[in-house]
Amino acid sequence: MDHMFELQGSWKGGLSGEGIVKTENLTTDVSIPSSMGGSEKGTNPDELLLSSSAACYFMTIGLYLERNEIPFEDIKISSKLTVSDKGRLHVASIHHYPVIYLSNDPNEAMTARIHDIAHRAEEGCMITRAIKGNVDVVVEPSIKKV
Repeated sequence: MDHMFELQGSWKGGLSGEGIVKTENLTTDVSIPSSMGGSEKGTNPDELLLSSSAACYFMTIGLYLERNEIPFEDIKISSKLTVSDKGRLHVASIHHYPVIYLSNDPNEAMTARIHDIAHRAEEGCMITRAIKGNVDVVVEPSIKKV
């Protein structure tokens, strides 16, 4: 079964312009970041790509932990996207730093399983698969007790 997602948008202006994107569950202003010469009156494609990648990734970790019957309390993530101007401007890398919170301290075997799941989740995330070959995605998981 295919799933369809739709977006409506508009843009006014050039480099310092601004626009809006609307989907069924998201409405946000968009602009070019001030660091790239824009007005920074809203989010930008880089932040939207980073948000998509991080959300897909931490949802996938949650699904994988559940499927492997590993109880967890929470998953928090910090992610960074790097834009390079070598050659032409492009997204060079995304780094995810997920923290998986557990009720109990894991033993060595459980820690290894969770780290394995965290890395497999990156490969299982459909956004990562969509950008594979164009953007390096790096995962550095950690585990903490609640």
